[in-house]
Amino acid sequence: MADPRSRAHDEARKEEGQAIAELVIVAPVLLLVIVLMISLGRIDSAQGDVESAARAGVQAAVVQDNPNNAEAQAAAAVASTLGTAGLTCPSPQVITNTSNFRAGGSVSVTVTCVTSLADVSVPGVPGSKTLSATSVAPIDPYRAVS
Repeated sequence: MADPRSRAHDEARKEEGQAIAELVIVAPVLLLVIVLMISLGRIDSAQGDVESAARAGVQAAVVQDNPNNAEAQAAAAVASTLGTAGLTCPSPQVITNTSNFRAGGSVSVTVTCVTSLADVSVPGVPGSKTLSATSVAPIDPYRAVS
């Protein structure tokens, strides 16, 4: 006849082995989900920084008195905003559309940035991401532009 204590001991060892097997299966999946969430959060944050830079660029452009100054000030504002945001964007592309630069017209600024995701590289996540944002602002209809 089997000893009831040894049977309980055998059952406890089976459950302990089963828990370890479950942990070995679940832990990598949880780790992958956490890293994926971090990378998606970084992409969303970087997109917000690019949108903020486009808004800063159009705000700087719209108060200028001529299209050349508008383009120069937009580029400077975008570079400054991206620099203070801490976004890794080695050479942002800034396109300032001043074709409608007149009283009552509008200015648009498009910022395109390729940012690195190397610090959170996991299978399935690209090493870099191209982000783009456009912002448009009206020019005051009562102000003089040249």
